[in-house]
Amino acid sequence: MAVTDAASLQYNNAMLNSSINTVKSGRMSEAEAQKLKDACRDFEALFIKQMLDTMRKTVNKSGMMDGGMAEDVFEDMLYDEYSKDMADRSNFGIAKLMYSELSGNR
Repeated sequence: MAVTDAASLQYNNAMLNSSINTVKSGRMSEAEAQKLKDACRDFEALFIKQMLDTMRKTVNKSGMMDGGMAEDVFEDMLYDEYSKDMADRSNFGIAKLMYSELSGNR
């Protein structure tokens, strides 16, 4: 796991824990509900990123066109954006399930 992924995961865990405590206390404002939705969507994006990284590792490079470290950095950034876009546009359902479970809207 990359350093940025670990930092993002720690931040999202903190946001989720804060939202869970707010929900348990029975007082959740519209802004807090939006924060919970964002944290759930970010978690889904991290999950998708891990899935895409694992899939990418299975593809063998031919060595014919090796971009070195620059290509690796570009691919990692590209897959970050792919995962965010997929979490926003696709219907994986992880974020929705987490939100309904954590907010008490079952």
